[in-house]
Amino acid sequence: MSRIAFQFLTPFILLLSMLLDGQMTQLLSHHALMITSCLFLIFLTYSILQHSYRYMIIVAFVMGVIYDSYYIGVYGIASLLFPLIVLFVYNIRKTVFENRLTRIFTIIIIVSAFEFFSAVMMWAFQLSNFNFGEYIIYEMAPSLALNICYALLLQFPLERFYGMTKAYETLQKNTKL
Repeated sequence: MSRIAFQFLTPFILLLSMLLDGQMTQLLSHHALMITSCLFLIFLTYSILQHSYRYMIIVAFVMGVIYDSYYIGVYGIASLLFPLIVLFVYNIRKTVFENRLTRIFTIIIIVSAFEFFSAVMMWAFQLSNFNFGEYIIYEMAPSLALNICYALLLQFPLERFYGMTKAYETLQKNTKL
């Protein structure tokens, strides 16, 4: 697929994954257990290979605004965290896309960081009142387990879809910010 096609397709893929996240989160959560699906973050990580960091920052910010309005109800949390995640992954992409194991660990770090920092921001601005111990046990740990399963199941299809070959990885390593 051409680079231009990916540029137009990426926001739609990310939006679709975000909507799917909402449905999966609603389906898997119960009264005491809140499991958050983060397919969006997995697709965002792989999308970074296809585009410049400026384009991905803009897409991440717009998706963050949509995420904030749809899921959180307060602007600023995801619209800040998503571009920071893009910058983080883009700066370590040489290491992240070195092999499959580093991609899985990167997904773990990204999901954990997003869950933790969004919870801290909601707590700091008194948008939510919760116990961090219970949050880690009943929300963060189950969400992380689900998203690790997603990352493992989607790794091969996403590698194929995004055309991750040794030649392409070499090209990506030599590009500059």
